[in-house]
Amino acid sequence: MWTWFLLGIVFLGIEAISFGLISIWFAIGAFVAMFFTHLPIDYQFFIFIGVSGISLLLIRKTALVFLKGRGEELDRITKSKIKVENIEQRGNVEIYLVRLDGKIWEAICDEKLIIGEIAQVEKIQGNKLILNKLNN
Repeated sequence: MWTWFLLGIVFLGIEAISFGLISIWFAIGAFVAMFFTHLPIDYQFFIFIGVSGISLLLIRKTALVFLKGRGEELDRITKSKIKVENIEQRGNVEIYLVRLDGKIWEAICDEKLIIGEIAQVEKIQGNKLILNKLNN
């Protein structure tokens, strides 16, 4: 019993010092196996592995959805209509400076835009907005 308890504490310690979901499912498996010390050690080990595997499948899938969020900020930015405020030439690429939510963003577009033209944000790639030219 104490072996599984201490093993669970070790896995919780690893989880506490790590930046992601690394070992929480092993800690759960160890704590559950702790209650089956009346069974032979090989059965305890299979319980540990089984509970850890089930925890891995359930917790990781749920936690990733929770930790990533729903992307509401990204959804709000995409499809926004913005006005080109300035154009910078970097090599042979034109970088458009646009204002969105009071901040200046760098943007690129497949089509040529002019200052004052309205474009729509298609997506965010890195730290730049990808624009679509609106045909008026």
